[in-house]
Amino acid sequence: MAETFLLDLVTPEKTLYSGTVQTVVVPGLMGEFGVLPGHANMLAELTLGRLAYQTDTGETVVAVAGGFADVTGEKVTILLDDAVNALELDVNELDSEISELEVQEPSPEDEQFALWQEKLNWKKLCKDIATGEK
Repeated sequence: MAETFLLDLVTPEKTLYSGTVQTVVVPGLMGEFGVLPGHANMLAELTLGRLAYQTDTGETVVAVAGGFADVTGEKVTILLDDAVNALELDVNELDSEISELEVQEPSPEDEQFALWQEKLNWKKLCKDIATGEK
């Protein structure tokens, strides 16, 4: 049996995963990083991106919208702003949502522009992950 460590993936709404894993790859603010059993302690801010973890049953991919990772040699706790398992993503629905958002594009001077751009980037990331492009 491969060496493992505990992983907790938590959003404000629910726990996405809690169990043992062999590896996890996380989209850190300063770049993507991987964690193996016995990793040095660290705290990292996360960004919009692809998170993947490996268990005995295979790899699971999750779209994440930022958060924080608390890493120790025995456990990784990841508090996520938002996250969706790749298997739950529907490409057709995402295409529709992206098109709708693009039609609603506010002016860059509008105070809602940053929020709109964040939503659009999130939907595009989810689509990329759903289609296997990320």
